Amino acid sequence: MKKLAVFLMAILIAVGTIPTASAAASLSIGSISYDTNVVKDESITITSSVSAASVSGTLTVDVTLTDNSGQFTIPSPTQQVQFTSDGTKAVSWTVTATSTGTHSSPFTVSASGDDDSSTAKTASSAITVKDRPVLSVSSSTDISSVSAGQEVVLSYVVSNSASSGAADATNVKVDLALPSGWSLSSGTDPASLGTIAPGASSSGSWTVVADDPSSSNTLPLSVTSTIPGGTVTTSSSVVGPSTSSDTSSSSGGGGGGGGGGGASGEEYENIAHKAVKKVYMQKDVLAEYEFTGEENPISIVSFTPKLNAGMIDVTIEVLHDTSALVDSKPNGKVYRNMNIWVGKGGWASSSTISGPEVSFSVEKSWLEENDIDSANVRLMRYTTEWNQLETAIADEDSDFVYFTAKTPGFSPFAISAVEDTSIVEASEDESETSDDTGLQEENEGTEQQEETSNGLPGFSALTLIGMLAVAFVASRRK
Repeated sequence: MKKLAVFLMAILIAVGTIPTASAAASLSIGSISYDTNVVKDESITITSSVSAASVSGTLTVDVTLTDNSGQFTIPSPTQQVQFTSDGTKAVSWTVTATSTGTHSSPFTVSASGDDDSSTAKTASSAITVKDRPVLSVSSSTDISSVSAGQEVVLSYVVSNSASSGAADATNVKVDLALPSGWSLSSGTDPASLGTIAPGASSSGSWTVVADDPSSSNTLPLSVTSTIPGGTVTTSSSVVGPSTSSDTSSSSGGGGGGGGGGGASGEEYENIAHKAVKKVYMQKDVLAEYEFTGEENPISIVSFTPKLNAGMIDVTIEVLHDTSALVDSKPNGKVYRNMNIWVGKGGWASSSTISGPEVSFSVEKSWLEENDIDSANVRLMRYTTEWNQLETAIADEDSDFVYFTAKTPGFSPFAISAVEDTSIVEASEDESETSDDTGLQEENEGTEQQEETSNGLPGFSALTLIGMLAVAFVASRRK
């Protein structure tokens, strides 16, 4: 009887009536991928995969992500995937960095099937979590009151005040939102500053025109970056329209206009037009001051700073007549007289700038009326005497001929047409990027005094001639 029972059980097993235990599937974890440089409070995605082999029936697998570093929050650490045959399933988690530091093996991915299969894999790429950058922005204007048509220089400084070792602020942009009645004259909006490292700053400026300013004007700007998200803002205010007597209503002037006494000490009545521009001085980066307006023949003043010096202004005074700072008139037929100054108190010198140039234009109608060949036009500069500067024709159109001149410094100038174009210029040793500091400082805030002579030139010569005449007549009588 016992033998019969064993025989019947063997038959049932053979035909599959009684189930037998199946072998566990073979599980494996794929590569674990993630960003290795993270900013605190930033969310990142971790991806991996699970592969199953020798699958029998429906296999349910729990896949769990473990944070070995203690630097992250994982909202849903365990996920489920199912296999009905051999294959691979992708898995991913979104985690958030909560503290800073570096860990060499930050994550482990483990898998366990409902058939008792299991496996695990630990990530081998080190991950670093840095503090967030801290952005701030400040802005200022070169003047506090404005009149219709006047230009205003709006400068800004963006800083990352985070401590050393924090993350860079990336893709930093500055956006200007001008109020109604204002327009952008120069500069790019939005301005792209790129990356700002911890403890570093980046600056720039726009020139804006008060086309139709209100009595109170707010010039807001905002700063954004990829890291951190969000925006920091600031604004500057300008009162207008201005009623100040020394403020220009000309569109060509940035800081005052015709009819105002110059910082050079130029006579009030001799200034036909005044223009001021400010540019940020960055070492070894070309500084270009662009001017507009029919009253001003100067279009660009440029040079390369030898040091970082912040905002430096260029002042152009277009004159009715020869500058009060010179004691003779320039050679040739004069088109315009002017003073050009860089900075205050003779800031521009061979130790602060290199390669100064001045670009200007002359009306073709003036050349034709005076029968002047444009090749004879020169920029003249006065120090202790007038000297021709190396001047070249750059371009022309239907109305103007455009010129560029190399200058050793800044002082009184004249645009003149000369017959003798071979006049010797100031020697290279003498003119090495000098700006006549003494001339500018001596006349800043003062009026030019006329020199008078108390002597009687030629008196002794006339006396001698008279005595010779008397002697001649006496000898004839004898």
